[in-house]
Amino acid sequence: MAIDEQTPRPAANDEQTALTTLKSLLLGPERSVLERLQTEAQDPGVQSGRVADVLPDALRTANAASPRALSQALEQPVSECIENSVQRNPGFFADILYPVMGPAIRRSIAQAMKGLVQQINQALEYSLTLKGLRWRLEAARSGVPFAEIVLRRTLRYRVEEAFLIQTGSGLLIQHLGQETTPARDTDAVSAMLTAIRDFAGDTIDRDDPESHLETVDVGDHTLWLIHGPKAYLACAIRGVPPEGLRDELAAVLEKIHGRHAILLDTFDGDAAQAAPVVPLLESCLRTEAAEPSGRGFPWPLFLILFTLTALLAWWLYGVWQADVQAQAETTQQRAAVAQLAAAPGVVLTDWRIDAGRLYLRGLHDPLTPTPQQLLAELGYSADDYRLDFRPFQASDAVAAIARTRRRLAPPDTIELTLDDDGTLSASGTATAAWMARAALLATTVPGVERYIDDQVESVDRVIERRLRDLLRPPEGVDIEVRDGRAEVRGLAPQAWIARLNSAQPTLDGLEAVQTDGLQPLEAHRLSELVDRIERSRIGFVAGIDLDTPQRAQIEALARLLGEAHQLALALRQSMQLQIIGRTDGTGTWEQNLFVARERAERVAEGLRASGHSLPPLQVLAIARPPQDASSDAELRRTEFRVIGVARPAAAARAGP
Repeated sequence: MAIDEQTPRPAANDEQTALTTLKSLLLGPERSVLERLQTEAQDPGVQSGRVADVLPDALRTANAASPRALSQALEQPVSECIENSVQRNPGFFADILYPVMGPAIRRSIAQAMKGLVQQINQALEYSLTLKGLRWRLEAARSGVPFAEIVLRRTLRYRVEEAFLIQTGSGLLIQHLGQETTPARDTDAVSAMLTAIRDFAGDTIDRDDPESHLETVDVGDHTLWLIHGPKAYLACAIRGVPPEGLRDELAAVLEKIHGRHAILLDTFDGDAAQAAPVVPLLESCLRTEAAEPSGRGFPWPLFLILFTLTALLAWWLYGVWQADVQAQAETTQQRAAVAQLAAAPGVVLTDWRIDAGRLYLRGLHDPLTPTPQQLLAELGYSADDYRLDFRPFQASDAVAAIARTRRRLAPPDTIELTLDDDGTLSASGTATAAWMARAALLATTVPGVERYIDDQVESVDRVIERRLRDLLRPPEGVDIEVRDGRAEVRGLAPQAWIARLNSAQPTLDGLEAVQTDGLQPLEAHRLSELVDRIERSRIGFVAGIDLDTPQRAQIEALARLLGEAHQLALALRQSMQLQIIGRTDGTGTWEQNLFVARERAERVAEGLRASGHSLPPLQVLAIARPPQDASSDAELRRTEFRVIGVARPAAAARAGP
């Protein structure tokens, strides 16, 4: 399609104008809204108006959701605002409080004047009665004015209502009242009391966080507030209550805190939850009636004179008794000073009695009982005296003994005594090391001139003696104890050694018992028998026949073998006897060997025929070579060798 070149085209600014118009049509409303929102966001007046519109509803919602959190959040800024306002314009607050404070002050003054007039009337009423005289005596004894005594004795009050209120939240936990008390909105009363209490704490006593509102006078009623950490007690009282009542109410509040602490922490307004505190609150509802008036004519004058005389006599008796008591105390103090001066390790240089108190000065050895201890034994406390003692080393026996014990450090089993001539004697039991140390150091102690330890017995000797009494060793057994270790050596029966090894003795101070040096008596006897058997020789004149002397020798040898065999069996040793026949070498080799064997066999037969219990016998023959032939009669013999028997080393060395 062809375009006519003569057709006019739109200008560039016309296109921009159309685009701008299109943007205004499409985005104009949103842009105007954004501009308006931006203007309002930057305008403090608009923002303040919006906050003012929603602030009341926001505070009510926050208070309903968490009143305590809201109160804590507003507490500091509100307090600072009130404080700054009071500082800038105190007159304004004075004008506001004037309608309240003025009547309250006048009512308080009127109440005080009423009580004063009542007190004066009561004092005059009871001044000359018997009851009044009794009260005057009480005032004289106690130091309290007579008018106050009268007021105490004629006081009338009544606790009409008691409120237990949770601290902080102001929730009423429990309320009790007298039966004649008219009904009222107790929650409103608790809220009012909490507001007054918080107002007083935030404004009047803000510099002292521990200070609280305690008393409020309302007409002829007095409101007492007893404060506790978790709850406080408010009591409405008609009349003039005694100050002692406040302590009793405080005790009730302390019991409530002690018994129902969880209830006070978790109370949320449910009245049924607070039922357990009712018995304690009931004890707060008290009523005290005044005593009868006692009006009448005054007692006669002689009764007054008699009373005055009795008072004077009572006063004189008190003065006399006080003087007697003072003299007795002085005598007792002088006796205490004398005992203290005579005590070991104490040198009294000066003393005096001033206002009933002892003042003492002197020297004291630190190793002896202190003056404080001595005076305490006499019944004096630290407030009864003042001491000024300097340390020194005393030379008396008590101090010397104490100094000796510190230097020598004796065991508990040692007793030390010191004579007047300076001789230190020790008795008891101790180790050898301590005995040597004591002998070396005893005379270095001041006051000790000579040391005697004849009565000191070594611990090792005591253990050795006790061990001997306990073991009862046989003869030949020696026991020696060194440093608590006992060594037992010597010869003893095998059964005794077995008993000792199976049950080691236990004694105080005994560390071990060594029995390596013990040898069985049976083994020693067996060794002796073996030596005698092996030294035995049965000689032959010629041939192999046995004559009477040879048979006697065989019989004696059989007795030795029987005893040795029995001992070997007891010691569980396998004993055997070798019978060795010998020749002098005359003849051929075969002849000598035959003769040697026959000689051993003849001796073995003789031993078997003896009837004794013998060990196994072994026959051996040793023939002398013909070339070594000799006519020596000693070579024609039978000898013996014992095998299978363990022999002690000393016995083995002593053998042939």
